[in-house]
Amino acid sequence: MLSLIWGWVPGTDQGHCEPPAMTATPGQVLSSFLPTLLLGFTAGQPFITLTGPSQRTAPGNLVPFNCTAGPFSNQDFNVTWMKDRDEHPASAQRPMTNDKGNYFITSKVWVKLVPQDVSSEITCEVTHGDLVKPLYKTMNLSQVLRVVPTVKITTKPSGASIHVQERVNLTCHVSHFYPSHLNLILMKNRHRIQTVSSPQVTRNPDGTYSLEHMWQAEATLNGSEFACWVIQDEQPPVQVNITLRAQAHRMSKARRSHSYVLQGPLQRSEPGTSIQLTYMSSEFSTRQVTVTWLKNNHKLPKLQTSVHLSGDTYNVTSSVLVPLQADDVLSHVFCHVRHNTTLVLQKIINLDQYLRVPPAVTVSQSSPSSNLVAITCHVQRFYPQSVHLTWLENCHMFQGAEKPTSKQNSDGTYTLESLQLVNVSLQGSERVFTCKVQHEARPPIQANLILSAIAHATYKPIGSPGPETPAIIFVVLLLGFKVMLLMSFTVAYIHRWWNV
Repeated sequence: MLSLIWGWVPGTDQGHCEPPAMTATPGQVLSSFLPTLLLGFTAGQPFITLTGPSQRTAPGNLVPFNCTAGPFSNQDFNVTWMKDRDEHPASAQRPMTNDKGNYFITSKVWVKLVPQDVSSEITCEVTHGDLVKPLYKTMNLSQVLRVVPTVKITTKPSGASIHVQERVNLTCHVSHFYPSHLNLILMKNRHRIQTVSSPQVTRNPDGTYSLEHMWQAEATLNGSEFACWVIQDEQPPVQVNITLRAQAHRMSKARRSHSYVLQGPLQRSEPGTSIQLTYMSSEFSTRQVTVTWLKNNHKLPKLQTSVHLSGDTYNVTSSVLVPLQADDVLSHVFCHVRHNTTLVLQKIINLDQYLRVPPAVTVSQSSPSSNLVAITCHVQRFYPQSVHLTWLENCHMFQGAEKPTSKQNSDGTYTLESLQLVNVSLQGSERVFTCKVQHEARPPIQANLILSAIAHATYKPIGSPGPETPAIIFVVLLLGFKVMLLMSFTVAYIHRWWNV
């Protein structure tokens, strides 16, 4: 039987589960390593294993790696972690022994990922006097890394020279992502028109991938909105959109329609920041062009409009900064363009396509019965709707968790609640439940709840009334009433006899 010689002091970081102020039992510590340890016992030769996280993580997050080696004759071992050619400090290390006097060592390290880690590796090296040469194990960091792409759409010909019913080549550029597998969804006016599974990709010098996917669309006078959605694994989509509008056939120099392009940011932004919207158009006969931007019918002050001569016509570019707030899911921006006194464009831009409202995550508990505790994860006021919720118990996936359904609030945001019933009568120590919420391509947000068997044990204090108390009280009152009645008759009889 293996026993723990000294305790483990885990590290902590946002977005990864580490039980606060808990000491692992020997069975919990060795459960993941038991098959490998049994192999070591059978073979009798020292071995080494290296394990990492089970899911991919975006750059900027810390991820754990565990290295286990043994058996050895004593504790005179040394563990060295290397990231590429640089030594990396271990966060925790613990020796273990069995009843035969053999020793094992387990070491843990946390590594902060960066996009360049596609080509990096982590190595665990163990030296000991029993070994002729060191034991080492290497893992490529690309196995645990996910790099989110940048996405844009281009048109050929450009928006300034597109005519009615002309076929236009639209290209979705997806740059610098990892791993190579992803899916594309092409949208027109918010309706899906094509799904591309596993498109052909090109490998970049830094180890990431890029791709270009082209499709054709017919330009119209009314204009259409096209979008390209990029989906990696089960992550929320990364999307970009563009508005395509054709110009009418030229009737005369004084009377013509103007093609235009409306552009917004490639990524969603959070409340408290500002986004830039840009209008571009061409072939105005004079420079008397006025562009007005309004947010919910209020003028936006921070705009820049330029009109410049191009040949014998004028091109117009106007940009505006739009401040975002948490309640802007239902807000919109109006773009009004006048040439001389004629209104040539009136376009509504919904801000929900550029807004990301991060959720507030909390965990609460209630006790519907003596042996059950209901724990509820409250995910409040987030947008867009897509979130991924995971329950963890002591850093392990909680079994039996059901997929909850979000509800839309009056302000356009969403709220979600996930309830789990926990049997506290089966537990022997503290249990940490973690609600982990992934929203968009952002680091996960989580909330913890510690359940203690002592805190939820049912007991009856000394002297407290039990279920039989009401009946006892009734009997006592009834007997007391009869005794008082008997005493009153006795007193009355003695009094009458005394008088006689």
